[in-house]
Amino acid sequence: MSGGSKQQTTTTNNAPWKAAQPALQLGLNQAQKLFNQDPTGQKSVYTGSTVVPWSQQTKQAMGGMENIAFGNAGGRGTSGEYRDIINQGGFNDAQKAALNNTQATANSNFDINANPAFQQVLQQAQSAARDSVNLSAGGAGRYGSGVHQGNLASEVGDLTSRMVGSEYQNWQNRRDAANSNLFNMGQQGIGNLGTAYQGLRQPAQDLMQIGAMNEDLATRQMNDKLRIFNDKNNAGWNQLGRLNAIASGAGALGGSQTQSQPGQNPFLTALGYGTTGLGLLGGLF
Repeated sequence: MSGGSKQQTTTTNNAPWKAAQPALQLGLNQAQKLFNQDPTGQKSVYTGSTVVPWSQQTKQAMGGMENIAFGNAGGRGTSGEYRDIINQGGFNDAQKAALNNTQATANSNFDINANPAFQQVLQQAQSAARDSVNLSAGGAGRYGSGVHQGNLASEVGDLTSRMVGSEYQNWQNRRDAANSNLFNMGQQGIGNLGTAYQGLRQPAQDLMQIGAMNEDLATRQMNDKLRIFNDKNNAGWNQLGRLNAIASGAGALGGSQTQSQPGQNPFLTALGYGTTGLGLLGGLF
């Protein structure tokens, strides 16, 4: 059973639209022209620096900080003062003098003659008491008598005893306060040590900050050189890739395709199988 063609050939043409072909050809020509003008891509590489340098104000500020840091480091300026504070246990000269005075009071023993001001006040009070007793005795006609002398000794003695007792209590209070202040001053000295140490380190920290700024600038400059180096090395490959992309894209638009497939058997068509029958029974004919 033959009847009819068993082979069918289909040809497909994928050529670009005829009206667009001049534009495509122009694009290819221009791409080739651009590539020929700079085949290595070196002309398209920006070789200038993209690093922003320090401004004049920044450089002046950095110079000022550097001068201050050098002027106060290595025992110069405030570094010497901070070093003295550390050597003196956390106190400057004035604080050290106050500490010594407080320490002397805290460790002192009571001495009635140690306070000249008190001695002067005591003598004035004793003199006033004598005058008062003498006046009373004279008025009563007993001046110089035993009673007069007894009253005088009693009055002056009581006055002296009260004032000395009061002075002793004042000294005791001063000594207690001095011991308390001495403890607080010791604590303050410990805090001053930390502050002095930080102040001693500050010039070095300022110099480190300036150094870090310079290192940052140097790093950005080096990265900029690496950018130029990499762009130059990749430029030729980039140019070749661009040309290849244009050529590949345009090339995909043309060409033709031929496809062959079996035709329908008239007998099967007559039986009503059509193309489905061809798939099912084609092997029988």
